[in-house]
Amino acid sequence: MARKALDDGRLLQVFSAHPTRALHIMEVLAALDEGPASRRSVTDALDRLVERGLVHAMPGGRYRLPRDQGARVEGRFIQNPRGFGFVEANDGEGDVFIAPNGVLGAMHGDLVEAVARPGARGREGAVTAVLKRRSPMVPGVLRARPKGSWLEPEDARIRGPIMIEGDVVGRDGQVVVAFIEKWPSHVGEVPMARVTEVLGEPGALATEVRKVTVREGIELPTAGDVLEEVARLPTTVSAEDAVGRVDLRSRPLVTIDPDDARDHDDAVYVVARPDGGWDVTVAIADVSHYVPLGTALDRHAAERGTSVYLPDRAVSMLPQEISGRIASLLPDEDRLAMALEATLTREGTVVEARLMEAVMRSHARLTYGGVARAMGWSDEGPAAPLSDELRAMVTTADQCSATLRAKRQRRGSLDFDLPEGRVRFAEDNLTPIDIIQSKRDPGVKRAYALIEDLMLLANEIVAEICVQEGLAAIYRVHGGPQGEAFQRFMAAAQALGHPIDDEAIDSPRMLSDFLRTLRGKPEARVLGMLLLRAMPQARYSEFNTGHRGLAATAYLHFTSPIRRYPDLLVHREVRRWLRDPSKRTDATGLSVAAADCSRLERRAVDVEREVLDLYRCEVARLHLGEVHLATVVGFGSLGVYLDIDAPFLTGLLPLESVAAGSWEADDLGLRLRSSRTGMIFQVGDQLTVEIAEISLARRTISLRLAGEAKESLRRSGPEREKKGKGGVKKRGPAPRPQVQKRGRKR
Repeated sequence: MARKALDDGRLLQVFSAHPTRALHIMEVLAALDEGPASRRSVTDALDRLVERGLVHAMPGGRYRLPRDQGARVEGRFIQNPRGFGFVEANDGEGDVFIAPNGVLGAMHGDLVEAVARPGARGREGAVTAVLKRRSPMVPGVLRARPKGSWLEPEDARIRGPIMIEGDVVGRDGQVVVAFIEKWPSHVGEVPMARVTEVLGEPGALATEVRKVTVREGIELPTAGDVLEEVARLPTTVSAEDAVGRVDLRSRPLVTIDPDDARDHDDAVYVVARPDGGWDVTVAIADVSHYVPLGTALDRHAAERGTSVYLPDRAVSMLPQEISGRIASLLPDEDRLAMALEATLTREGTVVEARLMEAVMRSHARLTYGGVARAMGWSDEGPAAPLSDELRAMVTTADQCSATLRAKRQRRGSLDFDLPEGRVRFAEDNLTPIDIIQSKRDPGVKRAYALIEDLMLLANEIVAEICVQEGLAAIYRVHGGPQGEAFQRFMAAAQALGHPIDDEAIDSPRMLSDFLRTLRGKPEARVLGMLLLRAMPQARYSEFNTGHRGLAATAYLHFTSPIRRYPDLLVHREVRRWLRDPSKRTDATGLSVAAADCSRLERRAVDVEREVLDLYRCEVARLHLGEVHLATVVGFGSLGVYLDIDAPFLTGLLPLESVAAGSWEADDLGLRLRSSRTGMIFQVGDQLTVEIAEISLARRTISLRLAGEAKESLRRSGPEREKKGKGGVKKRGPAPRPQVQKRGRKR
């Protein structure tokens, strides 16, 4: 039997069994099942724990836990390829640094318990228990040898190699999926697995996409108990289900969604009031009726957190039987809903609001493009068949939407309006042939905004009700700009000819007005991304601290329970309150749920971005050797990032291909200069480049300067240096710009 490696967590477990007394070194050895020969190594390990304050040394070779034993925290373990890691603690107090010898048997992605104390790196500690294992499915490259085979994990954060047991499926060098059957129990132990799927050769699009989704646990097999619950789901709404609900079936609610939408979780109806205001009804699919707390379906949804939208398909949070059928607000079908009725003044102020459990029926399934064409807002695509009644309702809803949007803008709501890439497929709907910027037709954008504005209204109203009633809800929170990053943004704005007052850091209205002045200008994307980096990411929290991006004092997600787990949690709490306002929910675990929802949302965004990068590479193959005009959008450690408009690609220009020697960036990360030749790259520059090389494995499109572009840089370098403001000094390269999606991700 292999000897277990000494591990901080394993040692702490020994002391945790005797929390109030000191243990002699010989007692520690006995508890570890170690002999006297291990005394020196165990003593050294204990001394390291003493240095970190996790164990207290006493005279006579005795040790004990300190009186302040540190906090016991739970969270996801995030491994670093260099051996150390962090626990993303669910207590809201920040991450816990874990030294390489404090990992215990944890692997990247495991849910763990750890002890945490203040240390030189913030909080430090050790893993003391693995509470729940990550997905056992690990993609990687198979190394098949006569005397043994192993997997080299695709994700460098996963401890490898992973030894393969049993018959080896697949050839050496192929990408396969291994299923871990024996997990490590200490630092030095190697996981054991069997191959369950051969993905193919590295570098193929289908192989690389599948690697990403398996690695991140996006497409896990559905458990048997989930399938059993799905089989028991009704296919229609029964009379019994409708008992006690407000009957809205005669109200002409309609759904308006993208052309390819497979689920419909919101329907709207707006009517004008004699005083110039509006009565608004927003009906949301009552997923909570079909996914009760504690069921296998609930566990299934919580583990996914959100639907993930890939270029060729959607990976739904819920089984299709719920998301596309019984919960989806299909036209001319009775459906259960959580509905909101609100009365608004002509200025968009809410004067009365009412939440209710309802039964409703969608009177029409409309699309953004169809509405835009039917209303005369666009000349593109086929028009939706709108009756006079529906046309009048859409006109009224559009007027209400415009008023709500103007009100949000006045209070300082931010609209970055950054471009997104969308894949266009061949007729087989499988082969990518183009990447286009999803700059919506103005009329389609108007139809989209109509629904977005009403959903934002509903989310704000429900958030205010939850705050006023003290309900145990998960809020969507977003902080303001951070000082140092905002100063950098201000300096960049000044350098690009768009100065902004430093008072804007505390003024949502000033920032909102600033972004609107940039629309249509070449600097808009760069400054928008810099402002995004100056602000923290929006996240979920059990505490309402407001949403700076929307300039809202309270905000949450209520309108998409088919595709987001936080909305489902809010629905459950609202239903409980509607049925018994005097009853209070135990909020235990709400912070954990909020942290998990934030983590899973980040995972979905990262997966969507990485897979889109793979499709970009595949489309770029079709354009190898072509010369395009490209715009400098940022700098990284390997070179200059440039955007090509058509096809919509981001490529890397390696600096070594331009000029040998060192390159120096200015303080703002807007300019890069060759210390040898004087060549200068500046954000916003337009250059002629050739698409030179594609690597799906690295997710990169390599570019090279066309001859005339290189000559232009060489000629303009000294002149631009003469005109530039301030000196140039060495600094770390600016990070690659990231595009954040807008719309319902708020």
